[in-house]
Amino acid sequence: MKSQPFTLITGASEGLGKFIAFEFALRQHPLILVALPGSKLLEVADYIRHRFNVEVHCFFEDLATMEGCCALHQRIKESELTVRFLVNNAGLGNTNPFSEKSVAFYRKQIGINVLAPTTLSRLFLPDLLSFPESGILNVSSLTSYFHIPNKQVYCATKSFLHAFSQALNNEMSGTGLHVSVVCPGGMNTRLSNILATKERRGISRWSIMNPEEVAAITVQDFLLKRTVIIPGKLNRLFVIIDRLLPGFLKRRIIRKQVSNAETFENNLSASPIHSAIRWLEAPNAA
Repeated sequence: MKSQPFTLITGASEGLGKFIAFEFALRQHPLILVALPGSKLLEVADYIRHRFNVEVHCFFEDLATMEGCCALHQRIKESELTVRFLVNNAGLGNTNPFSEKSVAFYRKQIGINVLAPTTLSRLFLPDLLSFPESGILNVSSLTSYFHIPNKQVYCATKSFLHAFSQALNNEMSGTGLHVSVVCPGGMNTRLSNILATKERRGISRWSIMNPEEVAAITVQDFLLKRTVIIPGKLNRLFVIIDRLLPGFLKRRIIRKQVSNAETFENNLSASPIHSAIRWLEAPNAA
């Protein structure tokens, strides 16, 4: 088995996962990058090799199923690669009334957001515990602190990751394995997100962060062994305010924010630019 340890990052072809990979590469971590077939993972890997001069291995796998997670683990072991840091970043989000999505969609969302990080953490646990110091970084969300309409299952999956990470970190005390969870707020990861940010006003706009900024804070705090990471001063303030406000007022504020978001989405859908955005954000767009 190769002695050089690797950092494994799921969902590494775009968004936050891509920039987390850049941050680890900047610190000279050899990488194992994982993404769905048909993604732009190879382009990301080539950029990292040339920009940071680190070793990168790519694996394409659908982590929505137990079979996919087990297949990834088996392929990595057969390649004689050892994992020291595991970053469970792959996730599936949505913003829809509960009745609009199928049971199959929710099963897939729970599979990717809950079962995949749990399964991968368990499968790679022997690798991780073989090092004097190692770590698991789970990517949750600021929504794990809130109960947001139209994000009901998504919020629940991210709340699971939040609790799972802290409990596992407590359990691993003294082993050298540290578990962190990051809870980012809104990010400008896609064109539609960027346009939505431009339409926001006040504190809700100021709290939006760029993924490269979130990644830099996340990796730095993870390597410092911080258990719960909330990038952005305003996002940390939101969590404090949430603990202080009465329930009826929190529900009113959340409903207002959801209503404003729905108004923007409706206006965007009715505009001529909507079809262009959908084309540009399609996986096979040039």
